[in-house]
Parts: sequence; structure tokens; C-alpha cells
Amino acid sequence: MRLSSLLLPLVTLVLPACVQFKARPLAAESSSADFSGRSLNDAGLKTFLTENKAAGGSWSVDRLALAAAYFHPDVALARVEADEVAAGIKTAQMRPNPVFTFMPQYASFRAPVFTPWFLGPSLSVPIETAGKRSKRTEQALAAAEAARWRVSARAWAARSRVRAAMLELHGARENIRLLETEQTLHDEAIKKLTAQMEAGDVSPFELTQARLMLNRTRLALQDARRIAATGEARLAAAVGVPLNAIQSVMLDFSAFHRLPESGNSRRLALTRRADLMALLSDYAAAEASLKLELARQYPDVNVMPGYDYNSGQNRWQLGLNVQLPLNRNRGPIAEAEARRTTAEKRFLAQQAAIQGELDIALAAYQASRAKATTAAQLAQEADAASDTTKKMVEAGNVSALELTRRQIEASAAKVALMAANLEAQTAAGALEDAMQSPLR
Repeated sequence: MRLSSLLLPLVTLVLPACVQFKARPLAAESSSADFSGRSLNDAGLKTFLTENKAAGGSWSVDRLALAAAYFHPDVALARVEADEVAAGIKTAQMRPNPVFTFMPQYASFRAPVFTPWFLGPSLSVPIETAGKRSKRTEQALAAAEAARWRVSARAWAARSRVRAAMLELHGARENIRLLETEQTLHDEAIKKLTAQMEAGDVSPFELTQARLMLNRTRLALQDARRIAATGEARLAAAVGVPLNAIQSVMLDFSAFHRLPESGNSRRLALTRRADLMALLSDYAAAEASLKLELARQYPDVNVMPGYDYNSGQNRWQLGLNVQLPLNRNRGPIAEAEARRTTAEKRFLAQQAAIQGELDIALAAYQASRAKATTAAQLAQEADAASDTTKKMVEAGNVSALELTRRQIEASAAKVALMAANLEAQTAAGALEDAMQSPLR
């Protein structure tokens, strides 16, 4: 009865506070069905867009990038990994549990008066010293901050993929439009050349050259159609939704109609880029770890009050348990110092790499913008020549075939301009990735 009266309150206190297991089955069929049912009209996505001040409007690069941050599995994985690391904060903040010990003994020799049972319950209460709990919490907070920055880095990577896929799709659609016009002009030129050859005005070689140019245009058109056919699927994969979700909305390519200024975001890239901030938080966590190992030079104290009942006597005890710090925790301290140095060098190496990445991306963007400017001038000159030739045809000074040739040249110049603009937009995307910030 005395034993049960001691244990029953303890069990009653501990058991109701236990966290219960909740099953959450995972099945490939259900997850596949969930993916197939994703839509850009999803209620959760609408709430997410509203929270990020992007509710309504067309599906531009920025808006689809937010959809990718909501749907894409890479970002979702980074988000739950950050939650997992953040859960360590609660662990770091916990105080060590006391230990209750109960060791009853039974004596085979029975005295006529006293009970043969000897009761000896005791309690060990650990007391952490030197602020170990606060330093442990500081380390966990820094690790959680690093994980949050890595979510931002993954979200930017998702945006980069969305932008690249949209640019590819936009370029393919524009090339299809331009190349179809050029193919029509080539067909018209071949008809005129055939008539002139039959009349003996031109040689068969000119007709052969025209047919070769037509064949090149047809092949280029087929390539553009192939890229357009796969472009939507590539964009859907970048967002993290099925293909029909992209095909059911109107895409806004207006961001690619102009070339943004490069700006002066070098300082921002070298001080606030997400992956760089994650490494800076890693360094803070390593430094907090070193503080914790230094604090562990000082031993914790275990206060051990106890009680003993023996042969009718109640005896109370109070003990202390202190670990003797003979090695002064030198090994773990040295390891923590090495980890801090490694974290520092990793940060500095990434910062230097970003510097080089910025220089290369900026030089490439400036050169490609200059090329696009030259291509625009050439396209304007070709259009002007075509207009002049049209007036000359109307005046009867040149043949209609010459006008078709000038129109083909103007069309080819527009195709070249489109290619130069796509190259410049690709370079702009590389510069944005180097800065992890959009060019405006």
C-alpha cells in the first residue's frame, strides 16, 4: 500500500502529458492524383498571392514565380526542412528533466516489530551552469535562420526556372510568327524566279539558291514549333503544376518586350543574397556552438534530495553530484573553433564567387544589349530599304521580284533582332540570378 501510494501520484502526473502518435499514411496514388488536380485557380494559391500583394492580374513572370514558390516541390521541401530545423529551438530551450529513483529493499531477517521492507526514494535535479541553455538556444535560432534563408534561395531558383521557361516559350512563338511570314515570302520569290527562269531572264542557279533559303527557313520553323510544343510543358514543370493548368490561362510576356537597365545592385548582391545570408547564419550558429563548448568547461550540478525508511526510522538526505572538469572540454572546443573557421571561409569564398559571377553576368548583359541595339538598327534599315523598293516598284523602276527580296531581307533582319533580344534577355536573367533580384 505504501509503495502504490508513492508511485500512483507520479504516474497520474506524467502519463496525461504525453504526446500521442497520429498516423498519416502516404500513398503514391493519392499524391499523384493531388498533383493532377492542381490548378492556378487553387484557393490556397489565391490566398498566398494576396498575402504577397499579387492578387489578380495577368500571369506574368513574377506572378508565376509566386505560384512556383507555392507549388514547386523543391521549395516545399526547403520549407519543411526549415520547419524541422526550427523545431530544434524548442529542444534547445528545454530544461533537463529531474530523475526519480525508487529502490525498495527486502530483508530476509525479520525483526518482531519492524517491517522487512526498506524504502529509499531519491530525486536528482540537474542544474545547468554558465548559461548553457541560452547559448544552446542561440545556436538553434541561428540554424533556423539559415534554413529560412535557404527557403528564399530555393524560391529564387524556382523563379529563375520559370523566367527561363517563359522566355523560351515566348521566343519560340515569336519565331514561329516571323518565320511563317518569311516562308511565305520565299514561296512568293520562288514563283517569280520560276517564271523568270522560264522566260530566260534568270539562271537556274538563282532558283536553286532561293530553294535552299526556303529549306533553311522551313527547318528553322520546325525547330521553333518543336520548342513551342515543349515550352509549355517546361513551364508547367517549373511552376510545379500539370500541363493543363498552364494551357488554361493567358500568359503575359510583356516583361520580355523591353530590356531593363542593369542598375547598381552590386552592394545588395554582396550583402543580402539569400544563399550568402544563409552562410552568414551558419557562421553565427558555429560561433554559438563555440560559446556552448566553452560554457561546458564548467560542470553542471545535480542536487539529489533523498529519503530512506529503515527499521522504523525516517532518514532524509541531500547530496550533490558534480563532474570534475579535468580535461576542461578542450577537444570539443577545438572542434567548435575549427567549425567556426570553416564557416567563415565558406562565407568569404561564396562572397568572392558572387563577385566574379556579377562581373561576368554584367559584362555579358552589356555586350548583348549592344548587340540587340545594333540588330534593331539593321532591322530598321532593312524595313526602310523595303519601303523604298516598294515605291520604286510602283514607279516601274524595278521588278516585283526585287521587292520580294527586300522583304525577305527585312524579315530575316527581324528574325535576327528577335534572336539578339532573346540573347539579351537570357543575359538579363543571368544577371538577375547573380543578384537574386529582378531588374526593373
